[in-house]
Amino acid sequence: MRTPRSVTVEITARCNLRCRYCYFFNNPVVEYRDLPADEWLKFFDELGSLGVMEVILAGGEPFIREDLRLLIDGIVRNRMRFAFLSNGGLISDETATFLAGTGRCDYVQVSVDGSCAEVHDSCRGKGSFDAAIRGIRTLQRHGVGVAVRATIHRSNVHDLENIAHFLLDELGLPDFGTNAAGYMGSCRGNADDVLLNIVERKEAMATLLRLAAKYDGRISANAGPLADGRMWHRMEEARTQNAPAFNNGGHLTACGCTYSKIAVRADGVIIPCSMLAHLELGRINHDSLAEIWNNSPVLNQLRNRHTIPLSGFEFCAGCSYIPYCTGNCPGLAYALTGIVDHPSPDACLRRFLKEGGTIE
Repeated sequence: MRTPRSVTVEITARCNLRCRYCYFFNNPVVEYRDLPADEWLKFFDELGSLGVMEVILAGGEPFIREDLRLLIDGIVRNRMRFAFLSNGGLISDETATFLAGTGRCDYVQVSVDGSCAEVHDSCRGKGSFDAAIRGIRTLQRHGVGVAVRATIHRSNVHDLENIAHFLLDELGLPDFGTNAAGYMGSCRGNADDVLLNIVERKEAMATLLRLAAKYDGRISANAGPLADGRMWHRMEEARTQNAPAFNNGGHLTACGCTYSKIAVRADGVIIPCSMLAHLELGRINHDSLAEIWNNSPVLNQLRNRHTIPLSGFEFCAGCSYIPYCTGNCPGLAYALTGIVDHPSPDACLRRFLKEGGTIE
């Protein structure tokens, strides 16, 4: 694509919560500051002129901005659609009415990490569950699309069945997504209390695979236990059958995000994605987004990761899964190794099995 289809903008660094695993906070690389509305509006004009289709508003907590309506007006004026990544706690009837009235809000993604306040609030803070559910119900009442993401961690790994029942049966959501807390941001200081151990990870994979089948595909994942479980079952089946290599198997993943998406930090610095916030590509309203998208050496390096063979890494030496492996996300790899062009240790099936995990 000559321009990105979607741009994620962290319109604020402020948040009403301090979640124990948030990737945004405690980042040693970046000092964030909010930009004034006029800078964002000028950037949205550029996005509109390039034909960008969607702006994803993130943070921090995007609904904390007092001038949010002004920013949304700038997006709508440029005939783009928009969505939110939110904790749901600041969504009022007035806000939901406004979002519905624009006719261009695709969805508001709200994080729900438990079936009850005791579980959800353990990592997100007292009162956050009730606020999130109130926000979801408000959006539903006004006809605004709702997406829910559950992040799996040690405090909710035994609540997964209840979470699925609550979200799909009680709240009546069409589906929800899952991922897992990772070793980044705030989690670096809380890893022992937050990250799943091998036994818990095995339990999470088995439970989510069963629930995904029970609910006929209404539970999804691009990362975390469910995504790993699905991929690792495919890899094990292929290995035992000596099947041909998967598409790009045996090489690092060419990050798909860099072919259709890009992101902007709260201080206006353009980055590949929020998980690679240290890779600074330029600054909005100073550097051409089209020039960055088409000619950035950093983006092109990420796009060309698929040329790097896994056999060249000592970490992968002698692994029988190499023909079916792509090393996973560069953001996860960087968080754990400090190297972008490296397989992610956390996504390694051989390592998981060696440490006592099983796939059933």
